Formats: sequence, C-alpha cells, structure tokens
Amino acid sequence: MKVIDIANRRRIYFEMKQQELRASILMTVAGFIIAFAILVFQISFELGHLYHYIVTFAFLTYLSLHLYSNNKLARKIEKKQQGY
Repeated sequence: MKVIDIANRRRIYFEMKQQELRASILMTVAGFIIAFAILVFQISFELGHLYHYIVTFAFLTYLSLHLYSNNKLARKIEKKQQGY
C-alpha cells in the first residue's frame, strides 16, 4: 500500500511558486536597473536623439508592469496563502 503525503506536496508546490514569484520580481527589478543603465550610457553619448531612449524606456517600463500585473498565478498563490 502506498501512502501519498498530499499536504507535504502542496506545501512544497506553494513554496516553489513563492520562489518563482520572488525570482520574477527580482528579474523585473534587474531589468529596470539594466534599462536605466543603458539609458544613462546612451544619453551621455547621444543627447541629440534623447527622445528615442525616453520612448524606449517608457515602453519597457510599461511592458514590465503590464506583464507583472497580469501574472494570475501570483495572485492565486497570494490568495491561497492568505487563506491558510
């Protein structure tokens, strides 16, 4: 007879998902830092084309926030953890 520890599996699953959520937040922050560093570096060399970099940075910022706000998995995990 095989005994399956469902509670332990769920706990491990939710811990993995929490780590994935933290990693996605860290990746988003790292993306912002890299984008900002590239922007500063480019502005220092090409002040005449400043609007290209401002538009690009704004687009990347919007895209990052849009992807993060639509992360339904993160919302489900937060709801389930609040229920425990």
